[in-house]
Amino acid sequence: MDNNQCEGTKDIILPYYPAPALIVVEPDIFDGCAPQDVFYNNLSFPIDSTYIIEWDFGDGNTSDEISPTHTYTEPGLYDISLTITSPIGCTISDFFPQFVRVKPGPNAEFTFSPQQLTNFNSTVQFTDLSEGAVGWMWTIGDFPAPILQQNPSYTFQDTGFHEVTLLVRHESGCVDSTTAIIEVIPLVTYHLPNAFTPNGDGKNEGFKGVGYLDGMTDFNMTIWNRWGELIFETNDPTEEWTGRKQNQGDILQNGVYVVLVQYTEPRGEKIRLKGFATLIR
Repeated sequence: MDNNQCEGTKDIILPYYPAPALIVVEPDIFDGCAPQDVFYNNLSFPIDSTYIIEWDFGDGNTSDEISPTHTYTEPGLYDISLTITSPIGCTISDFFPQFVRVKPGPNAEFTFSPQQLTNFNSTVQFTDLSEGAVGWMWTIGDFPAPILQQNPSYTFQDTGFHEVTLLVRHESGCVDSTTAIIEVIPLVTYHLPNAFTPNGDGKNEGFKGVGYLDGMTDFNMTIWNRWGELIFETNDPTEEWTGRKQNQGDILQNGVYVVLVQYTEPRGEKIRLKGFATLIR
């Protein structure tokens, strides 16, 4: 009011940033196994990014995030404290004794031998190298049930890549796992003889390669005489040459014939072989 008895008003907005009346903290886990991630959900209100946040996780580590995640690498019972300071200097603190317990856990690790497996040698010996383990459970890709031995051996029934997982248990009840991918390499073997005797006595009557043929593709075998004439051709690795031109007519004359073979192995490698077939009647 002035001297003339006139009045006026003015509204002024004053910022007010109080500290929360109560600190409310909700961890996502109270009891875990080392190493353990703990998310601390800060439910205190009001609070935003303009507030100063000071966490002490009890293991020598701190944070200034509103709701941080912290990893405890060592077992123990940890006291937690949190201080919140508002932009105008209002402060509130709280202390949470023995708030989070972290139990000791094992460290899963294993090796296996031999390192290279094939369809001819598919038995592997596993060796447990875990630390702090009192129980073991192996899960092997093509085997329907877990194996509970510490150092089992296993024979893979098929070639390819197999996932092997070892889950170990600590006496505290905590577990750890590790996984390896083991390859069983598919191999093809193919060998050419050097002579045959198609004379009707029932012994060594035909000429063909022998070996382990599963997985072989794109097979082709051609046989040529000394003048460069194609005598026989097949795309079937189990079909034999009977000593006749295209396996028809009379038996050809004694002599040495050139054999050319090509095929593709299971992993795509192309193989080319050259040999000689000695025909003896």
